[in-house]
Amino acid sequence: MVIVGAGAIGLLIGSLLSEEKHEITYITRTTEQADNLRNHGVTLVRANGEKVRSHVSAFAEYRLAPKDALWIIAVKYHHLHDIKENLMSLPLTTPMLFIQNGIAHLQWINQLQHEQIYIATIEHGAIKDNATTVIHKGIGLTKIAPYKKTTNTYMDMSIFQTPKFQIEMVEDAYAITLRKAVLNACINPITTILLIENGKLISNKQAFQLMHSLFLEMQTAFPEISSMLTFEDVKALCEKTSSNKSSMLQDRLNHRQSEIEPIVGELLNLAAGREKQLPLLRTLYQLVLAIDEKGEQHE
Repeated sequence: MVIVGAGAIGLLIGSLLSEEKHEITYITRTTEQADNLRNHGVTLVRANGEKVRSHVSAFAEYRLAPKDALWIIAVKYHHLHDIKENLMSLPLTTPMLFIQNGIAHLQWINQLQHEQIYIATIEHGAIKDNATTVIHKGIGLTKIAPYKKTTNTYMDMSIFQTPKFQIEMVEDAYAITLRKAVLNACINPITTILLIENGKLISNKQAFQLMHSLFLEMQTAFPEISSMLTFEDVKALCEKTSSNKSSMLQDRLNHRQSEIEPIVGELLNLAAGREKQLPLLRTLYQLVLAIDEKGEQHE
């Protein structure tokens, strides 16, 4: 298995699957991180403080990774264009699994001609502590759906399932991606603006009311989510990842560009296409954009 991207989610997936004896190869943005991962392995810090270290391979050059393995693309949406040429150079038979927040990446993927492309949404809480260490802040479900399949071959992702990495195979990639985008839109902007962990969205009465109002507003534009997501699900995710900092908040704290556009901006575009206005979501969107424009140096 090849994992492109060694951020929080990439490190988490690799560490969990390495425990089950799957061979993991990372493709990293820097040679330094690749060297660290090869020399020191990947370390998973569980919620109880236990540390588990696993051996992995890692390279900064795509040509060194196996082409006959499953490739998991776990980079942020705005980095996809940086790796486009490398992905397009892979054999058309190489299966790919994309994990990005938001729904903007679905259109981006359409330019690839590969025979098997899958979409995954992950509801685990994870924080990257350093180049080789990830802190597991909450266990959640991983949903996987085929997005593009031009062959009769169907990859059985259940072989990667573990007690701590539960996988549910579904058929509708757009539905699970929209569901995750709405979840992220309920949680990420508020935690980023208020600088709070996910659990504070439950314990802080005003934040909780804001999150609830946001969910109800999005239901007006996307009524189809009612069959796959309830506000109780949103609360449950906040509770399961109560000590986790959302990915967007982590971006702010680490002076990185946020993913407000592929997550919230794309939802606003979809709603506009349905002639629906989401004033509360748009206000939060503009506030996060304002934070992004404060002059902080982005990676």
